[in-house]
Amino acid sequence: MNDRNILDNLNSEQRAPAEVASGPVLVTAGAGSGKTRMLTHRIAYLVRTLGVRPSNILAITFTNKAANEMKERLSLMIEDASDMWVCTFHAMCARILRREADKIGYTKNFTIYSDTDSEKVIKKIIDDVGTNLNAETIAFHISNAKNHLLLPDSYGEFVTFRSKRETIVECYKRYEAELKKCNAMDFDDLLEKTYLLFKQNPETLEYYQNMFKFIHVDEFQDTNAVQYELVKLLGGKTMNVFAVGDEDQCIYSWRGAEVGNVLSFTKDFAGAKVFKLEQNYRSTKNILTIANKLIKKNFNRLEKNLWTKQGSGARVEEYTTYNEAEEAEYVAETIKSLAAYSGYAYRDFAVLMRVNSLSRALEEKMITYGIPYKVYGGHKFFERKEIKDVTAYLRLLVNPLDNDAVRRVLAFPKKGIGDVSIGTIERVAEEHRVSMFEVVVNDSFDVGSLRKKLAPVAAMFDDFNKKQSELGVYDFAKYVIENSGIKAALAGDSEEDLARRMNVDDFLVSVKEYEDANENPELSEYLGSITLYRDIDSMDDADNSVSLITVHAAKGLEFKVVFIVGLNEHLFPLSRAINSDDDNELEEERRLMYVAITRAKERLFLTRARTKFSFESKRTDYTVPSRFLAECKSDDGVTHTAKAGDTLSDRERILKKFRDNPDAEPEDAPVPQKCMASSLTGVPRTDYKKFERGTIVEHPNLGRGEVVLPVTDMNAAYITIRFDSCGNKTLSLKFANLKIVQ
Repeated sequence: MNDRNILDNLNSEQRAPAEVASGPVLVTAGAGSGKTRMLTHRIAYLVRTLGVRPSNILAITFTNKAANEMKERLSLMIEDASDMWVCTFHAMCARILRREADKIGYTKNFTIYSDTDSEKVIKKIIDDVGTNLNAETIAFHISNAKNHLLLPDSYGEFVTFRSKRETIVECYKRYEAELKKCNAMDFDDLLEKTYLLFKQNPETLEYYQNMFKFIHVDEFQDTNAVQYELVKLLGGKTMNVFAVGDEDQCIYSWRGAEVGNVLSFTKDFAGAKVFKLEQNYRSTKNILTIANKLIKKNFNRLEKNLWTKQGSGARVEEYTTYNEAEEAEYVAETIKSLAAYSGYAYRDFAVLMRVNSLSRALEEKMITYGIPYKVYGGHKFFERKEIKDVTAYLRLLVNPLDNDAVRRVLAFPKKGIGDVSIGTIERVAEEHRVSMFEVVVNDSFDVGSLRKKLAPVAAMFDDFNKKQSELGVYDFAKYVIENSGIKAALAGDSEEDLARRMNVDDFLVSVKEYEDANENPELSEYLGSITLYRDIDSMDDADNSVSLITVHAAKGLEFKVVFIVGLNEHLFPLSRAINSDDDNELEEERRLMYVAITRAKERLFLTRARTKFSFESKRTDYTVPSRFLAECKSDDGVTHTAKAGDTLSDRERILKKFRDNPDAEPEDAPVPQKCMASSLTGVPRTDYKKFERGTIVEHPNLGRGEVVLPVTDMNAAYITIRFDSCGNKTLSLKFANLKIVQ
């Protein structure tokens, strides 16, 4: 790529802001408008055309996945791309604090606490304080305070009820004291403590201002108060801040994001140039039509209208089922049919939900239909117990002040040291104002007969400290796992032990990958990186699985086919937003729906269940359709309201064509492909009546069962079976591979 051609591949909307050589720039970039492409070309332009050093450029993204993708693109465009800081806010702050933490009273080998670690600390504080407030409430207030740069006493002024205020402030104070004692920081501390570092040390701030002469911030609408303040501090000298955002996609107010930051940028950065990106490269016209129609209902936004040169594409399908089981059935059946007949791979599908509790029914149907899937937003790999146990040993070697790591080390593998003994160690540490680890390894502290049990632990860590200087990060981690007793403790024959051993092996793979990717790998750096890891970072384009994912987690992603499920009032939008006096809450729910819609490239399905069983009232209640369905509905053929047995819908039309003529080319297929009817392993339509009530059947995955409700609708072909293994399941005979036993 010649220097003069760096920006030639951008459209005129993208090129105009990318060519601005200096000064503040705000780009309001609509969904799918190619902002990442613009950002990478802008950075390449600075380096290759204007001669800016890569080390003088900072690019901030909001996910590790986005940061890695940007790094890969830049490495193909410019030399020395590795000298550039391309990272999330939290990763940037962690990197700065690793260098500078001693200036604010921490050591540079501080531990970064995950949400799980923080929750453990909070629960202990709650027990000590004796409050009925739960850990989630306390954690929210602590995080909210830090994101708004408020100390405990100052934050107390914002808490409404006096009794709650005093308890929250006390818990906040104790939490801060405990983390400081352990030389630990949580996620919010990384931001807050970096801000504190800059405010208390002007010379340090100036160093980083001179270092980062050009600052780029992606997803600017998701910045919270402290992140915005960091941008203003770092960019305050050169004013070369290039912010890209879309207030229509601001969906993180619950963690402090402020849509007003986009609107305030031009005030805080005087003379800022403002540009719009409205051409969409992702979605079809039909999808954009309903997205634009929906988001125009919001008032707190800058006016823009997404458009595309692509064709109209398939109609947006709305589908209503009787209950959640049938809704999940419809989703699974449609995925199976489109994958079989329309050339899609399973990786092309995403099922988006407002809350991840909706995934249960969907997972059941994916299993029933033999569809590979992954759930994002659930239990994270590095939060699993066996992984937390392994990292506790490594954390303690990096940061001996980490009391939480001491508790885990003493508890697993079993050493004959129970809760009472750990309580003794805590008490002695408190009395002498030292860490728990110091009490464990130093026999000058009187812990009575417990010392005999602690001696092997002290000897083990003495050995680890010697080996750490001799071995690389991977070999050392492997050595710790083998010599701590963890490997032996997981050597059982049970499926649980096997799964845990495999997870520990995967952990070692991640250590090896880190070591291979870094010129000077450090154990502390690795531990910091995995604490900042999110499950969405593991999403791999080569993994052929359907994604079941919350809308929040889907931000920044795109899929050829998207299902948005659970579109009922009080679920999407949530009851909290409907009942709130603050219009901003409902506007955020609408922005969330807008984000969900604009993840789709080719096909979009909007589904809901007409009824829902209430476990409180023990009855089935009728639901109300989400207002968003009406707000985005179009009468010009863009949307189509389908219902069970509607053979005119795209899905049924495709299915009918193949039932009638298996060798036909599929209609509306993005990738033309011939597909024999035998690709599906369901029951021939002519045999549906054989599955009468009382018939005993066999399913390859679910085993033997008895038909309790036969087919009543030949088009939908739903049948209910009571399986010996798992109770009642509703399946579709069109796909379920059932055999009649008797």
